Amino acid sequence: MWLAATEHQKKKFVQRMQQIKILSPAAYEWLNEFPLEKWTMYKDGGRRWGAMTINVSESYNGLLKKAQGLPVTVMVRMTFKTLVDRFVERNNLAIALLQSNMSWPLAIDKKFNDYYQKAQRHTYMMTYNTGDGVFEILTFAHHGKGGNVHKVTAEGKKCSCGKWRNYHMSCSHAIKFCGLRGIEPKSYVSKFYSTKYYKQTYTETFTPVGDEMYWPPTPFNLIANTEYLRTCGVQVRCRLKNDMDIAPTRMARKCSVCKETGHTKARCPTRF
Repeated sequence: MWLAATEHQKKKFVQRMQQIKILSPAAYEWLNEFPLEKWTMYKDGGRRWGAMTINVSESYNGLLKKAQGLPVTVMVRMTFKTLVDRFVERNNLAIALLQSNMSWPLAIDKKFNDYYQKAQRHTYMMTYNTGDGVFEILTFAHHGKGGNVHKVTAEGKKCSCGKWRNYHMSCSHAIKFCGLRGIEPKSYVSKFYSTKYYKQTYTETFTPVGDEMYWPPTPFNLIANTEYLRTCGVQVRCRLKNDMDIAPTRMARKCSVCKETGHTKARCPTRF
């Protein structure tokens, strides 16, 4: 299901859905109840461009895992410190990239180079017109994959694979077309991937919190909800116990009187 949702091409999407239909007809029917534009990249109209990679908030989840189970004050301080550290780290990295004359961050540069290497294995097939620059590119077939024909339209920056539109970066088929026309493929990469814009993302400054004595007065008072306060004593549990609540060592213990497991001599039913 995840592969079907992340496919850019209609052909591959249909293949994934057929696999789901064979494995689980119920799952196939359930997926068809939802509009494709709400859960597949094939029909989302390029809306994934709302973030450069994934949801921005998701990128901080890995940093905040250590804050689970901590007191509220400590959790807030740790969240703030982690956020500031991330901005300082990325800003220093952006400065180093600019000083090294790197056009893009390392991840973007690697992705483009991977596309470039893949483009060298593609085969040019045909040019349909010189106005819009419509080309057909045959992908390299290897181990049952590839061997597909893709249509590249230079005028609208479109490719039938869908990656050029969704990622705003020249796909391997577009890079092959650029090589045929003598065009620099890097010119088709969005400016928002550049190191300049990467640095602007992390140039925000933060003000130190300082000691609580120097905090400005707040125009409100925090009042705790007494319904959620913990009470003293042992918490009453409503769950019914079953065999899973009995420790394995207790289950294997034998009674010295009747030689049965599950109880000891003090609780042997034959004694009463």
